[in-house]
Amino acid sequence: MNKNEIKDLFYCENRLFEQETQLKSEDNRSPFDMDHDRIIYSHYFRRMHDKTQVFPYAPLSNSSQARSRLSHSLEVSCVGRSLGNYAGQYLLSKGIYINPYDIGSIVASACLAHDIGNPPFGHSGEDAIRVWASKNLEGILTDEQEKNDILNFEGNAQGFRILTRLDNWQRKGGMRSTLATLAASSKYTCPSDKMDAGIISRKKFGYFKEDFESFSYVFNRLNLKSGGFFRRSPLAWLAEAADDICYAVIDVEDAYHLGLISFEQVCDLIQPISSLDARYDVHDEYDNEIKVSRMRSYAINQLISEAIEIFKDNFDSISEGSFNRSIISAIKSQKIYSDIVDFSYENIYSSEKVIEIECAGFRAIGGLLDFFVPSILSLNPNREEILNVKIIPDKHFYRTETCQTKTNAEKMIEKLSPYSRILSVTDFIAGMTDRYAIELFQRLSGIKLPVI
Repeated sequence: MNKNEIKDLFYCENRLFEQETQLKSEDNRSPFDMDHDRIIYSHYFRRMHDKTQVFPYAPLSNSSQARSRLSHSLEVSCVGRSLGNYAGQYLLSKGIYINPYDIGSIVASACLAHDIGNPPFGHSGEDAIRVWASKNLEGILTDEQEKNDILNFEGNAQGFRILTRLDNWQRKGGMRSTLATLAASSKYTCPSDKMDAGIISRKKFGYFKEDFESFSYVFNRLNLKSGGFFRRSPLAWLAEAADDICYAVIDVEDAYHLGLISFEQVCDLIQPISSLDARYDVHDEYDNEIKVSRMRSYAINQLISEAIEIFKDNFDSISEGSFNRSIISAIKSQKIYSDIVDFSYENIYSSEKVIEIECAGFRAIGGLLDFFVPSILSLNPNREEILNVKIIPDKHFYRTETCQTKTNAEKMIEKLSPYSRILSVTDFIAGMTDRYAIELFQRLSGIKLPVI
């Protein structure tokens, strides 16, 4: 790839479905800073304050120590900005004339959005939708990709859908982020019927069939296609690394604050990495909470340093799409990192608190799907089914081609295929907070009456 091709790959300022003449703006912010701000002000982003990361978070828990999905995303964004800034400086050193800060901003924005599509209750929310679909959708969807979209429901694909369709839903392109940011936020790049566990960008799917036009617009414009498949943006590797760095280290810190593991266990897990930082300085007289905080800080800094070295050492293969592993799996501290992850799966993610939230997620999300999907698919809905559908906000029934002429919701539903109707329900449920999902399930079940 020549320097101009590389620059365009990293640095495309064009926005989704926006004409070149629309790009001019008197705003002093860069297009990538504008992406960042649009995500920050999105109500979908704001709702992550009440979505579980790993541990139950207030108000579902008596503890406010654990991170929510929102605070996790903000922390990942900080790490992503650092990685992006380093990558930008490296590009500049190679004679590719860009502003390193802008690369940092692109990765930071991608990290802000990396979990924006996750349904309530963490990853168990995704599993709840998949399990429900496997039990209830037999014979309803005949198209393979449509069927796989629901059977393998994926928060990453839902995130792309939020950025490009659901947020600012009356405009084609939704939020209209820059193509560089959208590509950097897309960890997976294949449809649901072309997944391949042996290829890192195809282990899961990156877009729903209904969103192919938007996804192909981004990846074709950036020339991110080879062998008949879309491939990752180089910056997506950095966004993935930022998430990997944060969740492993920070889940240990949260577990300590919640009393699930001891201070000695934290030291055994984190100190081997944090002490590799040349500036490591954790005095004996520090309080244990301060020690844990500083160990976490040094560990993250060390992992950032190791991750950016892997990015630079493998720059050509990452840019060309032949690199087929996560950055974190190639760092020199990989064995220590893997020990942390293994310990977490055995001792933290299987804790009573985590299992309780997973069970709650299955009950609430499965129950909501029971209420809404049969009702919206019914050809001759009864009174109860009509009422169930009325609970879903009208905006979820409008598609790009009709959103400019808003009509009666019932008439709009009649125009939708069974696939699009089901997506309207999963859009609604995936956008809920943990608390709202629980409360709505209780009200519809008659367990709890609405407050008027």
